[in-house]
Amino acid sequence: MPKWLVRLKGERFDLEDFPKLLRLSKVKIVEEDGSFYLESSEFNSLTSAEEVRERGRELIKLINGVTKFNRDNFLGISEDAVIRVEDDGKRHGYLFLGSTVKIRTKVSAQLTAIAADGSEKGITQPSALESLFEVAQKHNVVTKALSFYRDGTWNSLYKAYETIKGDVGGKHQIIKNGWVVNSDINRFTQTAQPYRHAASKKYKPPAQPTTLLEARALIKTIISRWISSKT
Repeated sequence: MPKWLVRLKGERFDLEDFPKLLRLSKVKIVEEDGSFYLESSEFNSLTSAEEVRERGRELIKLINGVTKFNRDNFLGISEDAVIRVEDDGKRHGYLFLGSTVKIRTKVSAQLTAIAADGSEKGITQPSALESLFEVAQKHNVVTKALSFYRDGTWNSLYKAYETIKGDVGGKHQIIKNGWVVNSDINRFTQTAQPYRHAASKKYKPPAQPTTLLEARALIKTIISRWISSKT
């Protein structure tokens, strides 16, 4: 049976860890001869390159959202081409047409178990990316919130907060769940509103506005605890 692949493009820094971080039975990224490909069992029922491309783009959007949540300096990946691998191994490619240096670091996905005798042994368990990906696949609202968080603007962070608030039944439930304190939410929303409504003089920032860095950290905390409540 022919197999479909979506070839990915992006910085190697962002792509090279996926083969060990995303190894789900339904979705995984593999490296072959220096190129990276998205594989999915969802492609099996599709018959055209265009269908594979569209589903691949949806999966890539989800991957970008959960990866950005795990690593702030992730720049994102996109589709480069669709590849059809025939039973005899022949490949057919389908293309769809339409200087700052950054130093970034990342945490290794390898875990080490230390035995009673002091010896060390590498262990394998679902990565944070895989766990988050599976939750997002089950809950579209999580995908939506992560997409807003990824944009990282005042408006998108506020939309991420509103998405969670709508999902759990209001701000009071977020407070009741102990995810954050009321004063931090109020400071965030009061700071965000003037940015969201720049043409209006109705909204004034608080005496001590939240910085954008603090806002991202606050929303990330809320998202993390919200997602934990769904697992």
